[in-house]
Amino acid sequence: MPDVKLVIAVPTAGKVPMGFAYSLAGMIAKVGAHRIPTLPEATIELCMDIVESSNWITNREQLARRAVDSGKTHLMFLDDDMTFEPQILEIMLGRRQQVVCTNYLIKTEPASKADFVAVGLDGKRVLTREASVGIEPIAYSGFGVSIFATEVFKNTPQPWFLPEFDQASNSYTTEDNPFYRKAREAGHTVYLDHDASKLVSHIGAKAWNWKETCNG
Repeated sequence: MPDVKLVIAVPTAGKVPMGFAYSLAGMIAKVGAHRIPTLPEATIELCMDIVESSNWITNREQLARRAVDSGKTHLMFLDDDMTFEPQILEIMLGRRQQVVCTNYLIKTEPASKADFVAVGLDGKRVLTREASVGIEPIAYSGFGVSIFATEVFKNTPQPWFLPEFDQASNSYTTEDNPFYRKAREAGHTVYLDHDASKLVSHIGAKAWNWKETCNG
């Protein structure tokens, strides 16, 4: 991976929590000061792109399209209801995989009853515990903190983030499941990074953290 042109893509409705802003500043400062030790051979070109509207699906579609059209090699989605530690970019990019995502709790009360967002190839929720390390192939997860080689979008036909209607529940899916399925059908393995997952929280009325459901 000799040349990385990465865009940090933020789909937002315009109101950003301070926790997200603090996390973003810390991550960018760490990359600027230390480069990326997990990719010592790489030249890193980093920029940001933001699309603001109440339609987060359109926001994602436009961000991904612009990343491809502008010649970026990688796109990192950061949703503005996430917090994360500064080293998360170097961990995830250092996996050298085309799709790397994180696992985090769905915002539910009580948090001890919350499900993780990631779903395995067996259709069951994937748990991130103290003993969970490294990466594993999964079916899908959320986009909250995720990295993609733009080659994935080039190989996966648009629309990328179109939800589907579930007749049984009379409801629509989120946009992540259909995208990840199409990406896998295009030949891309979706990897869940457990180490990175332990560095994120999901912001709501509180911050939902992976430790909420277990004692390790």
